[in-house]
Amino acid sequence: VGYDTSVAIGTDGNPVISHYDTTNGDLELYVCDNPTCTTGTNRELVTGGNVGWYTSVAIGADNNPVISYPDAANGDLELYVCADAVCSSGTNRELVTGDDSFYYTSVAIGIDGNPVISHYDYDNSDLELYGCADAACSSGTNHTLETTGDVGEYTSVAIGVDGNPVISHFDKTNDDLKVAIPVFAITGIAFE
Repeated sequence: VGYDTSVAIGTDGNPVISHYDTTNGDLELYVCDNPTCTTGTNRELVTGGNVGWYTSVAIGADNNPVISYPDAANGDLELYVCADAVCSSGTNRELVTGDDSFYYTSVAIGIDGNPVISHYDYDNSDLELYGCADAACSSGTNHTLETTGDVGEYTSVAIGVDGNPVISHFDKTNDDLKVAIPVFAITGIAFE
């Protein structure tokens, strides 16, 4: 256990740590009982397959963790939305299916309270961003951001002061560090 970790701090000040259980192929979340994490509870969130690589965790607007990850067995991008702060239960969402659009996920919470997930489309070697339409991510839209060359590996997304996502990623074609700043407008998506 412990592959591909990501950590966030809950509103109670205690860490939550998403990780991949490589022995069982599961997505798991360790919920700390205190700020120094001397004790806690490990939760098996999604089991029974090769799921949980490249996890990323954020604290939602409702103070509950959300975890992005790939379902490698099915080639899907997925998001686990916890029902409470300690993730005693939750809902698993399939966001992008039928395409290996799952590597190197990163999740952040937009100023509207909705998750956004950057990821690498392995089949097409593209940088993509999934924008959830609501806080529970019951629906949303996948955007292809950059397509020139082999781009988008090792993504990380954060929300800028202007409310737009800022995504760092690796341009494998040119061996460069890149930053993508999609600007969401009424007419669609544009780039800075």
